[in-house]
Amino acid sequence: MASVKEELHALIDRLPDDATYDDARYAIYVRREIELGLKEAETGPFLTLDEATAEMNRWLPE
Repeated sequence: MASVKEELHALIDRLPDDATYDDARYAIYVRREIELGLKEAETGPFLTLDEATAEMNRWLPE
């Protein structure tokens, strides 16, 4: 498993040459959120499809 430093280097290397600091921060943010989501999906808690559908039905107008 790569270290955080190695993963950050790889992430930065994939950015275009004209990337800004904001682009880099956003890429790091997205990567971290994906990591957290995957970890949460593995360890819970998460909603079943039926639970998520019920939640969405409460939030969204018909």
